[in-house]
Amino acid sequence: MHTFGNPIRLALTLAFCLSLSHLSAQTNAAQPAGTATQAPTTSQTYSGAVTGLSFKNAKQPEPLKTRAEDIAWKRDVYRIVDLSVSENASLYYPVEATADRKNLFSALFEAIAQNRVKAYEYLDGREVFTDAYAIKFKDLLKRFDIPFTEKTDPRKPNTPIFDIDAIDIPTSEVLRYYVKEVVYLDQRNSTIQTRTVALCPVLVRSDDYEGTRLFPMFWVPIEALKDYLSGQAIAADSLNSVERITLYDYFNQRRYKGDIYKVSNLKNQSIYDYCKTPEDITAEQERLEQSLQGLGDSLWEPDEKTLKEARDKEEQDRRAKARKKGDENPQASAKK
Repeated sequence: MHTFGNPIRLALTLAFCLSLSHLSAQTNAAQPAGTATQAPTTSQTYSGAVTGLSFKNAKQPEPLKTRAEDIAWKRDVYRIVDLSVSENASLYYPVEATADRKNLFSALFEAIAQNRVKAYEYLDGREVFTDAYAIKFKDLLKRFDIPFTEKTDPRKPNTPIFDIDAIDIPTSEVLRYYVKEVVYLDQRNSTIQTRTVALCPVLVRSDDYEGTRLFPMFWVPIEALKDYLSGQAIAADSLNSVERITLYDYFNQRRYKGDIYKVSNLKNQSIYDYCKTPEDITAEQERLEQSLQGLGDSLWEPDEKTLKEARDKEEQDRRAKARKKGDENPQASAKK
């Protein structure tokens, strides 16, 4: 497991970005802490700005133009994105943020701490993006045992400040992401579209008693992140560190590689609920992938012209086979 090579201490408040020696953020009241554990690590401090790469002249992403009334059919698809896979390495590195680069979790954590985006509860089998299920920043810190010191802003007595050592932010432990996609039929242009709609970072923690355990942290809608992620750059390819794209484009273009673990169904089951062996799981994942790829053919009834063309082609193929058979057996053809 990777750790920070040069631990740093950041300053972050709701009014300005990460910088210098501490991390500060504004939040509301806490909720009960979770059960995940992490041993605090001694850190060393130094001064240095840590911000995302700014695209001052970049064109802001356009909002999705598909209207709800234009969606004639849809299916939710859930994937698990393993950051140890080379195609996904750009989401993990650099583990330690630099002046112009940060990985996906660092960007998410910063956006939530600055109150620029809301994080929502990870629920069992469903996602609810309403204020009732929004996670407060202090709750997030306590739930995943991220050490912090709470202070009071002398200029704003009702505004708490949380100091966090960068070494304690579990960036290196987020080794997977759950990704929610929606596959839908846009009846305006008669096309099948696929959109990435939400992300969930997953902590991977190990101990001597319970082994390796996964801790899904929270869901964040992609569209809520678009303005922020459009200013964060990552390597477009794990083998080419020069070519850069924004994190928003990375997900909008679906450059990640992930295995299906669930497709929306009446029983709301993941494939692990009804597939018991690794072989069964792999076979079901392949079947679901093929089913999604064939949606364009299965959703449409051919018109009369298409049917006639298909019948004509079938008749041509039949005659061609008959001629070929006659050429191979001239005596039988002569008797006829």
